[in-house]
Amino acid sequence: MSETFTLEQIGVIHSPYTDPMQTPLQSVFSKGRGTIELFAEFAEGLDQIGSFSHLILITRLHKAPSEMLVETPMVDGGMPHGIFATRHMCRPNRIGFSIVKLLSVADNSLVIEGVDLLDGTPVLDIKPYIPAFDAVLDASSGWLSSQHLDNIRKKSQSL
Repeated sequence: MSETFTLEQIGVIHSPYTDPMQTPLQSVFSKGRGTIELFAEFAEGLDQIGSFSHLILITRLHKAPSEMLVETPMVDGGMPHGIFATRHMCRPNRIGFSIVKLLSVADNSLVIEGVDLLDGTPVLDIKPYIPAFDAVLDASSGWLSSQHLDNIRKKSQSL
């Protein structure tokens, strides 16, 4: 049984990227810097965040052109995949996930590196990245081969 609910935007990303085709494909391959402007009513929630080196951002991919259940990744030679087996932006609910490096905190503003999001992207939540919880060293990369990963890295570094 499906449930409908509303999420509240808590802030906005300011980034150098305005064109989806010129945005890095994954935050880990991006050196782009940006700012998270947290809305004033949520600023108290930033207490102690400066003690973490990295953050997990949950965002709304507001410029995604559509929602799909199957898509053809540009790195897999035209073979279609279920959307849940990809990181493509055109997914149900258009929820994004990025891990970024936290450079500094001032009031309700966070300066970050590793931005792979468009300028104006709504922020839904921020969580601290904790390696003991979030890094799975023996995880499988599924259908992504090392060649696929190299292609993504090269594309992101060329931007």
